[in-house]
Amino acid sequence: MILSDLIKSSTKPKEDPQASPRPDYPSTYGSPTTAGERVTVDRSLSIATAYRAKNIIGDDVAKMPFQQIRRSGRNVDQISPDASLYNMAYLLQVSPNQWGWTPFNFKKAIIEWELFYGNAYIWKPPVWPPQLLILPANRTVPVFDVEGNLWYRHTFTNNKIEYIPAVEILHLLINPDQTGFIGRGVITFARETFGKQLAARKTQSQFYGQGLNPAAYIQVNATLDKEGRQKYRDAYGEAISGSDNAYRLAVFDNKITKFEPVTMTPKDAEFLASIEATDTDIANFFGMPLHMLNRGKEAYNSNEQKYIEYLQGTLDSYLVAWEEGARIRWLSQAEQGDTYFKFNRSALLRMTTRERAETNEVRIRSGQMTPNEAREKDDVSAYELGDEFYMTSNYTPIRAPQGEPNGPEA
Repeated sequence: MILSDLIKSSTKPKEDPQASPRPDYPSTYGSPTTAGERVTVDRSLSIATAYRAKNIIGDDVAKMPFQQIRRSGRNVDQISPDASLYNMAYLLQVSPNQWGWTPFNFKKAIIEWELFYGNAYIWKPPVWPPQLLILPANRTVPVFDVEGNLWYRHTFTNNKIEYIPAVEILHLLINPDQTGFIGRGVITFARETFGKQLAARKTQSQFYGQGLNPAAYIQVNATLDKEGRQKYRDAYGEAISGSDNAYRLAVFDNKITKFEPVTMTPKDAEFLASIEATDTDIANFFGMPLHMLNRGKEAYNSNEQKYIEYLQGTLDSYLVAWEEGARIRWLSQAEQGDTYFKFNRSALLRMTTRERAETNEVRIRSGQMTPNEAREKDDVSAYELGDEFYMTSNYTPIRAPQGEPNGPEA
């Protein structure tokens, strides 16, 4: 399937360059930093803290079911996937497109585009069967035509440029710029921090690569050209490089008249301690608690408490925006009044078996759920009479006490 063939409109709007926003996406060749390292998306992922933070956020959003809910009066029902209609519930819970993508992979890819490019574009072309497709953010940009209409200009892999109507695109973004139409990824703000960490790791590798031995100044009793100087440099490097040569003796002939090491021992290399501090900065850019990155001390009494803070402080900014955008783009105006989309956040709040049992017990005896509903959450079969609601017998309705004018007669 060629994606550009899914374009149904041949309209090519006349762009208004003054009104169209200008994205600042990370360059393929990398952005320079004062540390001397060029930062690209791929290079930033070579930093363990950034790689783990990206995976944790992406995985946690991806494993939460994204459900379509309909409210009718006081009844609230989850819409079930329909394989014959390819309804939105099917696309979000079974497979989003004809390539057999899983909802997990689809949601994770969306979050990764948001994290590093600040924008994610989900295209729902007017075709049968319906499907959801991801347009790479580094080749997609929102533009306005001279009449003020919003379009999305995308360059396909065959270099064909097409304009897609805004109604077909769900545009998710983080850290919006002044226009509100372009998001900015983590690299935009953390570029210098990433560059410093890349430089520190490279310095650390070189430090160990030369066997913790120092750089040195050598003077020889001879006049050397460029090639001669390189031979002495290579000989010294061969003698000390690698962990196997750490602290071993380098032997020189009588042509070496002076040898002065540029001393740097592990004790003096305090810059290595800055790596830890920079990791903390990177965690903050991603909004990740340190203990979830195997750093820092965890101070929570339960898994649920830990995930509630993480959910509210980090993930909800991605989830709420997706829920609200999906309601606008994927539902008709008639449906928007009583139908909406919602991530099942309880899938993230991982309780212990004891905590889950206690929570279910409270909800059952307070009439909030039936025993079978509690069993369904644990993938356990229902049982007869398990659909009845229960209430603790000493509960009474909220009304005036007996004997008072508005109360029941004694």
